Amino acid sequence: MKTPVVFNQHYTVYLEYFQGFSFIHCDCNKWNKNIKQQLQRDVSKLVELHRNPIYAFHDIEDNKHLKFLKLMSFNFYSDILCGDGKTRQLFVRGL
Repeated sequence: MKTPVVFNQHYTVYLEYFQGFSFIHCDCNKWNKNIKQQLQRDVSKLVELHRNPIYAFHDIEDNKHLKFLKLMSFNFYSDILCGDGKTRQLFVRGL
């Protein structure tokens, strides 16, 4: 279950706990330079306060999402074969 942990009028950041790991999700409804900078600060503060690694799944063909992960300072961790038979990538921040 996704739990909202950062609220902003332009985005909401969620954490989801699964098998002992924390996964991040983000819904953005507006985007510009100032919103990007605020989101980067909020994600950095979340990682600092959480004090455990935060992971993100990535569909390999989604270049826009990859750019977003890099903007948020997530790093490639590994490829993973998911239950639906599709290979995805796992990114992490806070290791």
